[in-house]
Amino acid sequence: MTHSKKNSWCVPSFDCAPTNRPMVKRASSAALRDDTPDESLARERAQRRKHETSLSKLLEACEPRKLGELAISRQKQNEISDWLHCRASNRRPSVLVLSGPSGCGKTAAVKLLAREHGFDVIEWITPVDPAEDENNRVTRQGDRFVDHVIRATRYHTVLGSGSKQLLLVKDLPNVYQEDHKGFFAFLETYFQVGREPVVFVCTETGNSRLLQTLFAPAVREKFGIDLINVNAATQTAMKNAMKRVSGLLNSIAGDMLHVTQRHIDETLADSIGDVRSALLNLIFLSLRVPEQRSKNECGVREETLGLLHGVGRVINPKRDLDGDSRRFVHDPEETAGFFQSQTVVFVRFLQENYLNTIRTIEEATVASDILSLAEVLNSEWRDRNLGKVALSYCIRGLMLANEKPVPGWNPVRKPRDDQPNIRRCLATAETRWYESMIKPALKETNEVLEEGDETFIEDD
Repeated sequence: MTHSKKNSWCVPSFDCAPTNRPMVKRASSAALRDDTPDESLARERAQRRKHETSLSKLLEACEPRKLGELAISRQKQNEISDWLHCRASNRRPSVLVLSGPSGCGKTAAVKLLAREHGFDVIEWITPVDPAEDENNRVTRQGDRFVDHVIRATRYHTVLGSGSKQLLLVKDLPNVYQEDHKGFFAFLETYFQVGREPVVFVCTETGNSRLLQTLFAPAVREKFGIDLINVNAATQTAMKNAMKRVSGLLNSIAGDMLHVTQRHIDETLADSIGDVRSALLNLIFLSLRVPEQRSKNECGVREETLGLLHGVGRVINPKRDLDGDSRRFVHDPEETAGFFQSQTVVFVRFLQENYLNTIRTIEEATVASDILSLAEVLNSEWRDRNLGKVALSYCIRGLMLANEKPVPGWNPVRKPRDDQPNIRRCLATAETRWYESMIKPALKETNEVLEEGDETFIEDD
């Protein structure tokens, strides 16, 4: 083929026309610069990374990459690792239930430890939109979940790099909240045909009902399901995690964030063992907001009140003499405004610590009545504003009831996690109350029927 037709619309793939441009132009221009191509490329990447503004990408970048960066303890890491080595690696169906508070690092630990043992992690995410089969019929979430689990635990994915795979279920379909028999049937099917392990992640605060119904002790014993409970992240683990992510956030989002030690201290003061919540709070605290706008337009508070300091203000109120009247040094309404997003947690902290500073039994009686009513208002989920009302009422009531607080330093204790026992007691009390109402009514009905039968016999 000749190159006489320079304006041809079809250029052959292997016949290149001669050109007068030097082939070493790019190399010569790179040689004129002082930096090597690798250094310039790294500099360009660093400049681009400082412009990161996506919250999801920031959270993804802050995920732990090594075992030493995990928030859970070494003991729990060893328990999960032993399960992966002994139970999950024998190519037989095995199930692990990993429970713990929200944000303590359960999912991150499973993913990282599974990759350390050569597993490809496949995560189930409950779809929001309904799906249709080949006959244009809408399939149920439970059916799609069963089909996904069976396929993922029986056949290997072509996208994986290892010889083993593990299915991670963090969001169980809502249909199993009521259809317990359907979930038990799914477990029987899985233990018959499944080959790869499954890990269910349950959050105690939100999904504790699952542990009492779907993963009850009798169910775990029947199918041989293992259970590992993970505690909330300790203050030391939270501090190490915040120090690790602070430099990372400043490097990839320096144009939007500026994380300082003051922001870390404020975040740790409000943390209750939730690494995810602490990370989000650190990101929002470190946002670069113009100072003049934040004071005049946005109305952002200049002070950030920590959880422990807020509890101290309520259980040990300080008063100033203003003539014949006495006023609180700290405004109760302002204190309540800092904790409107975590009313239940703040009220529980008050319940655990209010007796430390109360002097008389009469004041303790009034304070307990106030806390009981606040607990009732917080349990009403049909109106969101009742939570704010309960918080304001509880703070004002405790500050007024404690006339002369007991002086001295009292450490603030974390509330005990006795919610399962409380729910069990409430369910028992509710059952007994209904029985007390139904059984006398049944007894009266039987007596009326017996009297009617006797009357009918006498008439005959």
